[in-house]
Amino acid sequence: MSRKATSSLFVAIATGASIGLLLPALLIGGLLIGLREPQVAAEAQERELQTKLDVLASSMPELLWNLDTVAAREVVSAITKSPDVVRVKVSDTTQSKPFIDVTFPERGQGRVHQGRRDIMRGTSKIGVIEIELDDHLVSAALARQRWLYGATLGGQLLVSLALVLLLVNSRLMRPLRELGRFANDLAGGRFNAQLRRERDDEIGLLGEHLEHMRGALQQQFEAQRDLIARLRGMAETVPGVVYQLRMRGIDNFAFAYVSEAVKDYFQLSPAELGESAAAWFERIHAQDRGTVRDSLLASARSLSPWQQEFRTLHSDGSERWLFGNAIAQLEDGGSVLWHGFLTDISSQRRDAVELERYRHHLEELVEARTAALAEATQAAEAASRAKSAFLANMSHEIRTPMNAIIGLTYLVRRDTIEPEQQERLRKVADAAEHLLTVINNVLDFSKIEAGKLELNRAEFTLGRVLDNITSMLTPRAAEKQLQFELQVAPALAARSLVGDPQRIAEVLLNFVGNAIKFTEHGFVRLSARATLDTPKRIELRFEVRDSGIGIAAEAQERLFQDFEQADSSTTRRYGGTGLGLAICRRLADLMHGEVGVESMPGQGSCFWFVVPVEPAALRLEAPVVHSPSQIARRLQQDFGGTRVLLAEDNPVNQEVAVALLNSAGLQVDVADDGEQAVRMAAAGDYALILMDMQMPHMDGLDATLAIRATERGRSIPILAMTANAFAEERQRCLDVGMNAHVAKPVVAEQLFSSLQTWLQRGRQAA
Repeated sequence: MSRKATSSLFVAIATGASIGLLLPALLIGGLLIGLREPQVAAEAQERELQTKLDVLASSMPELLWNLDTVAAREVVSAITKSPDVVRVKVSDTTQSKPFIDVTFPERGQGRVHQGRRDIMRGTSKIGVIEIELDDHLVSAALARQRWLYGATLGGQLLVSLALVLLLVNSRLMRPLRELGRFANDLAGGRFNAQLRRERDDEIGLLGEHLEHMRGALQQQFEAQRDLIARLRGMAETVPGVVYQLRMRGIDNFAFAYVSEAVKDYFQLSPAELGESAAAWFERIHAQDRGTVRDSLLASARSLSPWQQEFRTLHSDGSERWLFGNAIAQLEDGGSVLWHGFLTDISSQRRDAVELERYRHHLEELVEARTAALAEATQAAEAASRAKSAFLANMSHEIRTPMNAIIGLTYLVRRDTIEPEQQERLRKVADAAEHLLTVINNVLDFSKIEAGKLELNRAEFTLGRVLDNITSMLTPRAAEKQLQFELQVAPALAARSLVGDPQRIAEVLLNFVGNAIKFTEHGFVRLSARATLDTPKRIELRFEVRDSGIGIAAEAQERLFQDFEQADSSTTRRYGGTGLGLAICRRLADLMHGEVGVESMPGQGSCFWFVVPVEPAALRLEAPVVHSPSQIARRLQQDFGGTRVLLAEDNPVNQEVAVALLNSAGLQVDVADDGEQAVRMAAAGDYALILMDMQMPHMDGLDATLAIRATERGRSIPILAMTANAFAEERQRCLDVGMNAHVAKPVVAEQLFSSLQTWLQRGRQAA
């Protein structure tokens, strides 16, 4: 291969040198001779023609004038001695025949060049000389010159080329052949081959590089040999059979390589499997043999990885599970080679069977635990329902006597004029209001814990909320001679907002009430401002500052936790359940707001409340706030003498309700239970019905359904007046057809406002 390559290179160099040297020289010489020499020859012939014309023109005038033909012919004869002269013609202008006309037709073998000259005697033209020259002699001489030039130049170039090729062969080709033989030795792994180093030129430098390459190749060869040895050792020590399986054609399998571990797995040696894998297939379990073969063929068709679990037999006849995993590779010639390994998965198979047994057992345990969890869930739900029912019953049982206490106290205070009695009744009313606050806090906390407390979205003005708080708590501050201040921008107070004004007021009432409770002298200040104002969101920040006792830093961290107060002495001195601030925190969380406190002992406190609201589309008019006596007088003016039906089973509550309604000028008929209420509603003409929820024989819900089923009872306003304070109870009232809900204990102004609203609507509907 090397000798053929160098010979081809020598031929190529020789051919290239020949073409590169001879052809350009010949072409250039030929062009020079072919283009320049003909031009030179033509110019020389033209000069010769002019010379001959000059000779004749100088000698012919006298001879022609004297008509000396003999002398003229001698002159012409001298001119025609040149072998290229074909014709000489001398004409007399006075005669029609030529004076002399000598022609040599045999000399006309090429192209003819003509020359013409006038014969002048003085200034007169007496004749004409015409000479014709043939160029075949010039052309022949030029051709001889060309061949001589080509032969001389070609000989010189051939000699030079031979010297160059000899030098190339000795200085280039022979060293290259030696380098080629050395490279072939390196390629064959014969690293002990020697290379003569006799030169310091580029060829010698190339030989030096090959020497360096021999050292690098020898190191790589040894490293690869060591790597192969290590890989073979690893293949022999891995827990499994490492192999290369080749398939030539359909069902023609043979192992290109297989580790020694195949003896333990199949009782076959690697040499037995080198020519054919038929013995290996015979060792596979009969039920799995076809599956293994088909999976290998499928892998060969798609060149996809081969993965298969199959069985073989131990020498003792027991089954062994193997897992085959290999990557398919397409070789030149169309054969497929798999590189992979076989591992023993018998223990994994046994573990899988055991795991499956445990899984079934676990499913049984899960089913049992699920059933137990379902029972526990049902028990928890039953406990939650029992708790809700207990709270509802407790609310009803507590609010019913509270309704009598607050109602009778209101009536007695209205009719009593003695200051001492008024003061005592005020204290009774305050105690009742405090007890009602505690009850409401417990119920709110329970509803928040159960996730049943819902926020109401309504339009309101901040001024209305703050005015209500001021009207409710200013008297308490005045009793302790505290200065109560309200700071809010008029524009913000009059702005229409959307949120839950009831819950906002509940938080602020708690903050302001606590400030009044814990402040002995000084001031209590309620301020409000907008810390964020965008077209879609307004963030309100309320602050309640006081000059009270202050709170220690360690107590502030737990102040908003459930059932927590600043310290135990607070409970004894100031009272309270520890639920108020916890409810405030939870209400703030429900409204996506925050609450906090800033305080130092002896320097007062600042409780703050941040809540987001939305701007309302319309501007709300602030309602006019009336006292209970004013509302009662207005109700008496508008609806005095109107008949209403009261369905109430408790005698004390009957007395309170009748007295309140009579104070507003209304005529009241009383039904002791739901059945009586249905009969009286059907027989009487009532403008409105006040319906208790829990009554004997028939409750308020069934009574309302029965009244709504009659023609007369479809449009009459029915107001629920019950001690059930839960939202779901109120919703049940609305679902059966009641129009509104008045909670017990009944507050006079709330009752009168509801009566005013629904009596007015009933009159408009009639």
